[in-house]
Amino acid sequence: MSLIKNCLIKCKEKKAYVIAAAAVLCVVVGIFITVIVMQSSKDEITYKEALAETGILSVGVTETGSVDVGTTLQSFDLDISQFAGETGYSWAGSGMGGMDMMAGMMSGSQSNGSAGSSSDARTLEVEEVYVKAGQEVHEGDPILKLTAESVDSIRTELTEDETSALLSYEQALTVNKQTQVSADSDYKTNTLYSAYARSEYEQTVKKLQETVEEKQELLEETQESLLEAQKKLADKEALLTEETQVLENALFIVNGIEREGNLYWWIDAWQTKEDTETMVEALKEEIEELSESIEDYKEQIESTELEVTLAQKELELGALEAEAQLELRTFKAENAQEIYDVAIEQGDFDMESAKAAYEDAQEKLSEFDGKIVEQVIYSSGNGLITDVYVEAGDVLTQNASLISLNDYDAVTITLSVDEDDMEAAAVGSPVNVTIAAFPEQIFEGQVTEIGDAEINSNTNKTVYTVIVTVQNTGELFYQDMTAEVTFLTDETEEVLYIPNRAITTEDGKSFVTVRDGNGTIETREVTTGFTDGINTEIKEGLSEGEIVLWEVGVRKS
Repeated sequence: MSLIKNCLIKCKEKKAYVIAAAAVLCVVVGIFITVIVMQSSKDEITYKEALAETGILSVGVTETGSVDVGTTLQSFDLDISQFAGETGYSWAGSGMGGMDMMAGMMSGSQSNGSAGSSSDARTLEVEEVYVKAGQEVHEGDPILKLTAESVDSIRTELTEDETSALLSYEQALTVNKQTQVSADSDYKTNTLYSAYARSEYEQTVKKLQETVEEKQELLEETQESLLEAQKKLADKEALLTEETQVLENALFIVNGIEREGNLYWWIDAWQTKEDTETMVEALKEEIEELSESIEDYKEQIESTELEVTLAQKELELGALEAEAQLELRTFKAENAQEIYDVAIEQGDFDMESAKAAYEDAQEKLSEFDGKIVEQVIYSSGNGLITDVYVEAGDVLTQNASLISLNDYDAVTITLSVDEDDMEAAAVGSPVNVTIAAFPEQIFEGQVTEIGDAEINSNTNKTVYTVIVTVQNTGELFYQDMTAEVTFLTDETEEVLYIPNRAITTEDGKSFVTVRDGNGTIETREVTTGFTDGINTEIKEGLSEGEIVLWEVGVRKS
């Protein structure tokens, strides 16, 4: 108004028609300036937008808890162990026309060692560590550097392992071919068993039986000879007794009568004495010979009886062995194809095992070259380092721990839940999780553990410690942050919904601000339905995909 007043004062010094024109001009200028000042002082309003989309809305019991972000351990997981396969093979063929169940391979020497044994564990030496606890790393970032000497040494050993494994594989290929040839031969032999297996059994038993019979006949003959000798001995002894009495009588006569007066009787008696003496001597010799023969017969009988017993035992054992052999040959004849298949499969298995060992040795060398580039080991994941377990000068063995990172796939929330609300908090029950930093984003989870009941000293109520595991958190959660967990008690079918913040109410009606594809903004009345506290169902007034706006702040110009 001071500007208009100044104009009017100046107009008084002009002529009348000039005064009127100047007054009008001053008024117009004043109005223009006032408009400019008013426009420049308007507040600038900022908006946030969201799409109307379809989904399931749910409600339940909400509790506040503390976030615990798990950790994942990165270890030195390269396999640098010594070659554990067989270093050589020798042929174990099927001898004696297929008597073995099958042909196969036998390891020619012991393996070079096994992973993890304390005496042969391979190690790498740490030259420098690049990271520390509290540092953020990404996949591919360098963690530490190894000494060139230790890296070259392990690589040389892995190369030698690959060479040994290749040699074993080539040997296994050769032995497998021999196995196939032997299996073919055994198959032909086994199929012939059925034709003579029974005859072979009978001949074996018959031969053993004949041996027993021969020994038995010899025993019986010897026993008969003994009896005959004993009978002759008895006859000779009886005759000796008679002849001895005759000799005594003849001697009595010869010595008892006069020869001149009884010459005839004396001569007869003397002749009888001479003949009897000769007979007695002959009988004594025969008796002695018969006695010796009897002793020989007795010894021979004792020996033959033992031979008969042994032959009978051999018959029993031989019959059992022959029967077992018969059963084995019969089995082979009846299962010739299966025996062949097993031999072939065993040969193939050993060959494939050697091949796998060779491929494993190749893979170990390839992984070593791929993961240790210029002596450096790199991070295998993303996250915040919570611990570093190595330092310069340490030696690394297989599976040694290197660092631990936050594991955003193992995020849990610990809550205290009143007994009255535990019905919705059973193990496996779904939950929705929100955090203050992202209030409109809902994370899904489920109850994974329920602790023992305790009494809250402040409320005197029974409470339970409930642990919820949250899925797909990305890197939005961090240790000890506060989160709200809703144990679901009710939910909708698929409905159209928008954020609660986009809805305003006036006189009991609900309105939203909508922007179309051309940028035109309008206020529209809508009909609302179910709400989960963050989003609200829109029954009428919006279509899926439309953009709604709401004020999020005012900035002074």
